[in-house]
Amino acid sequence: MNKVKLMYDVVKALKEKEVFIGSLEIEGKKDQTEFFALKNEFEKNLASGQVKVKLNTKLDVDGKQIKHESISEFNLQNCCGGKHHHLRKHFHDHCKNSESNCCSGLKGRLSAFAYILRLIDKAKIEELENNALALSLNIDELPEVLMKHIHGKFEHCTANEEAQGQGHCLCLDNLMAIEKPVIAINMQLNPDKTIEKAVITAEGKQKDKLDEVHEISFRVDLNLKN
Repeated sequence: MNKVKLMYDVVKALKEKEVFIGSLEIEGKKDQTEFFALKNEFEKNLASGQVKVKLNTKLDVDGKQIKHESISEFNLQNCCGGKHHHLRKHFHDHCKNSESNCCSGLKGRLSAFAYILRLIDKAKIEELENNALALSLNIDELPEVLMKHIHGKFEHCTANEEAQGQGHCLCLDNLMAIEKPVIAINMQLNPDKTIEKAVITAEGKQKDKLDEVHEISFRVDLNLKN
């Protein structure tokens, strides 16, 4: 099976999809103790802009348990002048002004493109019943330029805690502090190449300010109704 063609079909199917209904769950553990949990049940209509979100989060900040539940309903078509526009502008300004190589010119983009092609080539594809497909990929090496880019993207979190929230900053801080993370991606595709479910795990070691080493792990579960 042509892996590049398959990934093209997956991206094309996502691009053509107008209604997204499903759930996203994230769990973060430090030394086998959960410090972050999130569940997001969502309905998003790209044609109308209508979005419904039911969010549950649990945080452990320095031993203090924090829980948050909310249900939101809004229309993205009315947000062009609000937070979403501000966030896009922030990322654009960050890209122009930072030294994280996110705008590293033609060579940087070609290197990133070559890395993506190498990942696609490493992916394993299994044919399931009813013409469904299972795709799996293990990543044990991330280019230094990409890591700098990822770190740069999340630097704004600690600089703007009011906008992002202390708990999310804690989660991202632990994620970014993982040394040589090992990442596994598993997806199940429907016959029409749409994603039905995806599981992403990341784990590795983190050294704190006292040079003590901790085991950090994250798990992301995405389920989409088609």
